[in-house]
Amino acid sequence: MTQKRIEHFLMKASEAFLVAITFTLLLVSFILFMEFLFLSPHMFHIEEIILSGHMKDATESLKEIISPLLMFVIVVELIIMLIKHQPRIVFDVLLIAIAREIIISGHNFKDVLLGTVSLFILFLIRKFLTLKSVPPGTAVIIDPYITVEALNEMLGVHIPFEEEKYLIDLIERVAKERGIVLKKRKTIDIANVKIEILDLDENGRPILVRVMKTA
Repeated sequence: MTQKRIEHFLMKASEAFLVAITFTLLLVSFILFMEFLFLSPHMFHIEEIILSGHMKDATESLKEIISPLLMFVIVVELIIMLIKHQPRIVFDVLLIAIAREIIISGHNFKDVLLGTVSLFILFLIRKFLTLKSVPPGTAVIIDPYITVEALNEMLGVHIPFEEEKYLIDLIERVAKERGIVLKKRKTIDIANVKIEILDLDENGRPILVRVMKTA
């Protein structure tokens, strides 16, 4: 087996393992969520505590409800991140996690202040340091084993894909359909991108490509 085939096999094996982990995480979270619902009868009696005038007890009860619910939200965001491989979701996970900690430690001024500052910094990073839109003509040199979905998000393009999860699979299918021989400096137009083959392995499979946004 060539090095690229070994890498491809390891990538497929890692992907299968990731799916197994994600499914297990989802299943365990669902079971714990149902257990939380059935074992938390006080969730449905908050209005009685409020009407009785025990506002301190009501606040604590509300914290007991919101904290685990936000934890389940964090788990769902993590699952989405594992499935879609979208780095931007990391910001959402961090924002929810910090918000949860602020709620839990609401009586501690220092923790609330640090949490608020952290949220403010994350918002600034998301607003000013993340790429909002990529102008036409922008090009990136990448490994063709990137997922098409990740490439779409990176360049802000809309490359259609069905069974082809990785860019290399899409390139090879399109080349076969159009009768194109893959070789160095060969370009292929797909949707609103132009893909240029920069290097191939000994089997003629692309190992390095340049992707340019055309529209």
